[in-house]
Amino acid sequence: MPDRRAAPRHLLEIAGLSGLELEELFAMADEGPQPHCLVDVTFMAAFFQESTRTRLGFMSAAARQGARLIDMGGPASLRREPPEDQQMVIAEAADVVAVRHWDPRYAADLARRGRCSVVNAGAGATSHPTQALIDAYTLRRTLGEDLTGLRVLFLGDTLLRSAESFRELASTLGVMVSHRAVAVESSVNGIPHWDEELGKADVVYVQSLSGTDYLTARLNVGDRGPALPPAVTGAVSRSDALIMHALPRGPELSDELMRDRRCLVSKQVEHGLPVRSAVLRWLTTKG
Repeated sequence: MPDRRAAPRHLLEIAGLSGLELEELFAMADEGPQPHCLVDVTFMAAFFQESTRTRLGFMSAAARQGARLIDMGGPASLRREPPEDQQMVIAEAADVVAVRHWDPRYAADLARRGRCSVVNAGAGATSHPTQALIDAYTLRRTLGEDLTGLRVLFLGDTLLRSAESFRELASTLGVMVSHRAVAVESSVNGIPHWDEELGKADVVYVQSLSGTDYLTARLNVGDRGPALPPAVTGAVSRSDALIMHALPRGPELSDELMRDRRCLVSKQVEHGLPVRSAVLRWLTTKG
């Protein structure tokens, strides 16, 4: 059982992890879930924003390792009160808390109370470190442990929060990250043709193109979509690059690309369990 007299361990940002700690987490992920290792741990899912993979993934990882589970429920079920009062209650209710909140400071503020271990499961528009770890682990399992020089191209009008965390992680792993807004049309006037652009990438990471408001409980805004421009979809199909997407999937990743042998989306989902299991064990062991 975690010693509440000792300073708890947290996973708040990728930048807070050393190279050795990253390797420790990846090695623990290789071991998979460890039954009964969290039997004295109470885990809470504190999700103030919608979530499928991250919320269910952490609850599954905790349950498979013997932890007691508390699901906080949606924000509509909570009384309205100052965040600091809310955090005081949460900090006393569990040993480990996975937090997703529209305020990028919420998880860090909870961690500063020094009562429970906190994992950032999505902080506003700024970061999503566990998704970045899952993406990197998926690439390591696919391509080998040494990713030095790997070229990852993110497609989307902006870098979303998981991509921002992956970019931080990439510098430690020697991965080269670039970004291209898909609304930009290919031409001969200074903007590369898509075949040329995608031909330089080892991995094409398609991001959601649906409207996203990270400052609300319901992340998706309005209709889903749009799809990738046909020129981009065609170039992805013709390239040799691996294809990634963090889900939920909208029209931006077609069924054809989803079924492509180079698509790693199912592997990203599969590797979520060992990575989240490793994170929970890492948080409950002394550094």
